[in-house]
Amino acid sequence: MALRDLPFQAMGGQPAFEPAALDRFVSAARVAVLAYTRRDGSPCQVPIWYAYDGTRFYIVTSSASPKVKALGRSPRASLTVQDEVPPYRAVIIDGETTLGEAPTKGGVTSDLAVRYFGKMGAREYEKMVAEENARTGLTLITFEPRRVRGFDNHRMIGAPLRAFMRLRQILPIPNDWL
Repeated sequence: MALRDLPFQAMGGQPAFEPAALDRFVSAARVAVLAYTRRDGSPCQVPIWYAYDGTRFYIVTSSASPKVKALGRSPRASLTVQDEVPPYRAVIIDGETTLGEAPTKGGVTSDLAVRYFGKMGAREYEKMVAEENARTGLTLITFEPRRVRGFDNHRMIGAPLRAFMRLRQILPIPNDWL
């Protein structure tokens, strides 16, 4: 089922995402946080890159990583995608994962590097991780959303104030002055 088709639960009295805005938001190249459960039952969170196709999220990682081992034991996970610039937006998606083999070169592996670094940066990144990837192999984590919640504070205020709030972050004066 597409993420936009799941019921959206707004959090903390803040505005919910509209379906089209939700798709655009999670489709952008953002760093997400994947949460899963360790063997001892304690929670673990890790920042990750992802690709989203409108229904599922795809994550590529070292086959030797703790997240692969943990998700192999328990496929339940949570993915948080957020905007760290005012007026703030976030989506928390609960779901289930499946694990598969990812190519060490090409396909979704290279696509993710290009998505986050651009072509030139991706080439350098792939050189940096080539030896490790060849040694450990890569796993493709497919994340299937089951529940979605969060908030879209962009809906609270108009475009001019949103632009000002973002600009305020880079102005060389204290934020509390404006």
